[in-house]
Amino acid sequence: QTLALVPATLAEVVAVGLGIPGRVQPSSGLVEAAVNLGWRRVLAGPELAERLGVPVRLENDARTAALGAHAIGDEQRYRNWAYISVGTGIAAGLILNGQLYRGPNGLAGEIGHVIVQPGGPRCVCGLSGCLEALAAGPSIVREARARLDTAPRSCSPSLLEAPGPLTTARVYQAASEGDALARVVTQQAGWYLAQAVLSLVMTCDIERVVFGGGVARAGSAFLNPISAGLDQLRQASPVAAEVLRPGLIGRVPEGYEAALWGALALTDAEAEEGTE
Repeated sequence: QTLALVPATLAEVVAVGLGIPGRVQPSSGLVEAAVNLGWRRVLAGPELAERLGVPVRLENDARTAALGAHAIGDEQRYRNWAYISVGTGIAAGLILNGQLYRGPNGLAGEIGHVIVQPGGPRCVCGLSGCLEALAAGPSIVREARARLDTAPRSCSPSLLEAPGPLTTARVYQAASEGDALARVVTQQAGWYLAQAVLSLVMTCDIERVVFGGGVARAGSAFLNPISAGLDQLRQASPVAAEVLRPGLIGRVPEGYEAALWGALALTDAEAEEGTE
C-alpha cells in the first residue's frame, strides 16, 4: 500500500479523519486531557467540521495508528495485539478480539502515564516516574544531554562530534555506531519499554506488539534494546519467559504511514462498526 498526494481542492473533500493525542470522545469530537497540547475539554471535532465544511471524525492518535497498522497483511492474523507509539509521547492502541478497544472512559492504552519508576522524573501529566517521562523522545534527549554534561568526552565521540542539534535519531544512530553513552541511554529506554510490553501482555493477553512513531524509526537500533530488556525479564521469571514469546515485538514497516491509513479508515463508516 502506498500513499500519494491527491491533486484535489477542499471542495472535493467529503470527510476528514484526524488522530489527536489524549482522551478523545469520537462521538462528540470532544478532546480531553491532551496534556502534550495543553488542551482541556476542547470541542475540536465540531470546530473543525464548521471551518472545513465537511464531517470530521476524531480519534486518539495511537488508536488511529493502530487502525492503520491493523491493515498490514502480517498483522491481520492477530486478533489481540497492541500498537505502541513512541514519539513526543507514548501511548498504545489496542485491538482486542479483532476490534479497536477504547474502554468505557476512552482511556484504554494510555500506558505513557503508568508509573514505572516511583520518584522518577516529573511527567507533563503531573505525576513522577511515568513511562513517557523516561522513554519518550524528549526524555531520551534530556537523559543524553544530562549524561553528556558529566561524562568524559572520550565516552561519547559520536554524539559530541555530530553536527546539528541533539535528537533521538542522533542518539540511536550514535548507539548503533558503538557510542558508549548513547548505548546506555537507549538501553535504559529499552528496559522501560520492555516493562510496558510485559504489562500489556499480562493485562490484555495480547499476541503481538508493534511499535511505531518517530522514535521507532531508528529501526533495529530502537528494537534491539527492547529485545534485550525482554530477555532480562525472561531470565528473571519463568512466567515472563512463558508469555514473552519469540517474535512478540515488531515495528511498522519502513515508509508505512500507519497514522495516515488509520485516519483514512476513520472516514469510513464501516470502520466504526463493532468498536467499543
